[in-house]
Amino acid sequence: MPRRSGIRQQRSPAVVTVVPETTRQVVFPTRENIAVQTVPVPRPGPDDVLVRVALVGICATDLHLLAGHIGDPFPLVPGHEFVGEVAAIGERAAETRRLRTGDHVAVEMLLPCRSCARCREGRYNLCESDDMATGLSRGRQYGVNIPQTVAPGLWGGYAEYLHAPAEAVIHRLPPELPFERAVLVEPLAVAHRAIARGGVGPGDGVVVIGPGPVGILTAAAARAAGAGRVVVVGTRTERLDLARRFGADAVVNARETADVTASVIDALGGERPDVVIEIAGVAAAQQDAVRLVRRGGRVVLAGACGADAPVTFRADEELLTREPDILPSFLSAGGFEPAIALLARGEFPFEDLVTHRFGLAETTAAFDTVRERRDGVLKAVLDPWKKENR
Repeated sequence: MPRRSGIRQQRSPAVVTVVPETTRQVVFPTRENIAVQTVPVPRPGPDDVLVRVALVGICATDLHLLAGHIGDPFPLVPGHEFVGEVAAIGERAAETRRLRTGDHVAVEMLLPCRSCARCREGRYNLCESDDMATGLSRGRQYGVNIPQTVAPGLWGGYAEYLHAPAEAVIHRLPPELPFERAVLVEPLAVAHRAIARGGVGPGDGVVVIGPGPVGILTAAAARAAGAGRVVVVGTRTERLDLARRFGADAVVNARETADVTASVIDALGGERPDVVIEIAGVAAAQQDAVRLVRRGGRVVLAGACGADAPVTFRADEELLTREPDILPSFLSAGGFEPAIALLARGEFPFEDLVTHRFGLAETTAAFDTVRERRDGVLKAVLDPWKKENR
């Protein structure tokens, strides 16, 4: 019997060309319109991967897209928080990515060019390449700004199948990681990027403003980074209570205290925070973040406030004489690897964040539930394979 070498053997790539003929997908044909369509699925090219979507998270961004608050990408297949498995894969993609059919994967929402100056320095969330096919000049994003009219039309996670070309950033997921937990990988990656932007390290006092899904996950990411004490600020008691289970040492309900700053300082043992991370997506919360942080501290602004949302700071009193570092954090670049590792460890009750599950044909009801905050919804997801009245 030949001796085993100490080198771990690589898996042989498997190339499968059996492709479903069609896929159902949710489409926003125009502003404020939702449809479910059945479209053909082309065979993957040599560098392509066809992903069978298992679950996709509903993000507030999706509601803003439907309302026309984020450009004019119509017709659009929404959905950027998706996980699934490799359904079919081209020969070169199988070789270079070391993927096989059946592998569980997460695909980043960003489709970077990989060659512009920003991509080369690792900030591919700021990709500057012009895309002649789509006319986009600030980076392509699944489910956000690639119209369905761009071939092959499978550019959003609200679907049974999705197209991943050579530019796609694909991560293999541990096979034992359930999709019900893995579906949080994109918002957790956003949280990890915010933590990295703020330079959160051992012993830091951290305040998170906004206990939505990403805010709660940011508390967990801060704890995983070694923060000394984590405080979450918000206005909804049930979400603040959940934040405690995700690493928050204390919470401050802004509706129940006359002085948020004093309450935060008290929760931090008499000190102002080293890092404040705003994830509420409200201009007033960004102002509060700057006022809360210690002199010379770091403020991370990670919440999208929407177009034409001005933020005003007092130049001398709040900025010049206090010299805080103000660090915007955009999307999830560099955050997927630590997010997958944290999800795999299962140190927090991640599945408890996913409170509602809908089928593709129930997208309107799902949006109404999220928009109106019905039935204690925290994180709603779509299951493309859920049986429903079609």
